[in-house]
Amino acid sequence: MLNNLIQIFGTKTKALEIIYLLEGLKPVVRHGFYEHELHQVEEFCKTNNLSIIKSPYKVVIVDVAKSYSNKGIKVNIDDPRQGMLFVYISKDEEKAMLSNIHETENNHRELGILLGYPQCCIDFFIKHEPEQSKEKNDYIKPILNNSEGYEFPFQNNIFIKDFDITLLNHFPCSLNCQNSLELAKIHLNIIRKYDASLATYFIERLKRKIDIDNRILEFI
Repeated sequence: MLNNLIQIFGTKTKALEIIYLLEGLKPVVRHGFYEHELHQVEEFCKTNNLSIIKSPYKVVIVDVAKSYSNKGIKVNIDDPRQGMLFVYISKDEEKAMLSNIHETENNHRELGILLGYPQCCIDFFIKHEPEQSKEKNDYIKPILNNSEGYEFPFQNNIFIKDFDITLLNHFPCSLNCQNSLELAKIHLNIIRKYDASLATYFIERLKRKIDIDNRILEFI
């Protein structure tokens, strides 16, 4: 099943979020797709009785050179530039519609709740969004500033997303965030249920030392 979902949704990260939704863990999944990628996604949702709502705008990725980017600008649907549509997928049509509305209105708090993010991390995102939206929008600096020590649980390692490896789909308020850790552990158990070898693959790669701005972080 997982390999089939990867074919449909394009990445392991996106496919796993759909599994978290099907397992009842996430109320809503938000993904970005280019128009030509949407047909098979919509067919999957139809087959599996999932509601899918499209954003009334598209997002033009700013840093196109990166395989994974958090930086984008909203433009009109008829803008000639290539951009992604956000889609909101849920078992509950109202929740999908509300997520679309909240994002359009920049209501980060209500959107974060519907996406299943920890409250502490929603508060953290809202606090730092004004300055981060003007920078790389990767939240690395505030996360590091909020993380004491040098050893952290590997489950909270968000620094290899570029390689399509992560147990978290949000920015943790710190690398020691207990709510994020509990969520990541649940995600890992779900991954293990569907593909034990992938769970092992994730663990082996998330456990590592990383040098960020001359600060050595060890995920254990």
